[in-house]
Amino acid sequence: MIASARVLARLLILSSVLNSGHAYAQIVALGDSNTAGFGVPPQQAYPARLEALLRSSGYGGRVVNAGVSGDTTSGMLARLPSAAPAGTRVVIVQGGYNDRLRGSSPAVTVANIEGILARLSAQRIRGVVCGFFDPGWDAVVAAVATRYGAVFVPGGACYDSTYRGPDGLHMSGIGHQVIATRLLPVMQKLLAPARPHRGAAFSKLRPWPVQPTRRSVHGRHALARR
Repeated sequence: MIASARVLARLLILSSVLNSGHAYAQIVALGDSNTAGFGVPPQQAYPARLEALLRSSGYGGRVVNAGVSGDTTSGMLARLPSAAPAGTRVVIVQGGYNDRLRGSSPAVTVANIEGILARLSAQRIRGVVCGFFDPGWDAVVAAVATRYGAVFVPGGACYDSTYRGPDGLHMSGIGHQVIATRLLPVMQKLLAPARPHRGAAFSKLRPWPVQPTRRSVHGRHALARR
């Protein structure tokens, strides 16, 4: 009887997921300390806050925090298979600041990001790539994102220098909430129920309309010292 009750409970859960307006989705936030939430509790980092916002708006599933403080794009590429397992639908890619700190060439950083997006594309996982605050860099990365069907969002959508923690570099809890709010509509579009001509719908996604501010540019220089 107990075993039968458990099987029934699992079937009910599965049925509710399949019949809900939005299918179960797993989002992975792949990045460095900005994603990991350095200086704030895990529940205050933007991945956890984004998950809460998605659930409150009717989207089930998890947002997994795969941020590692001090990580580079090379490290992210190497750990991508374990960070984004089968069942992952979207991966947010945020990083490159530590590459600059360690003297990596822009070409190597771009190649790493391209490698990440190529693997995601091969696995039919949508990618969302965060830019820097450098127009030249962002133009290159945006082109790479387009090539692999990923969505590019400017650096201001993934980091806000207005809300910094005590160390003056990493974001405070409020900053992480701001970032989660900015990424929410991007995730909602990617997780929306499939419709005819889905590819055409995705092609209409526009970059997050956040323009770099003078404070944001200063934030880039500060982050380069992470």
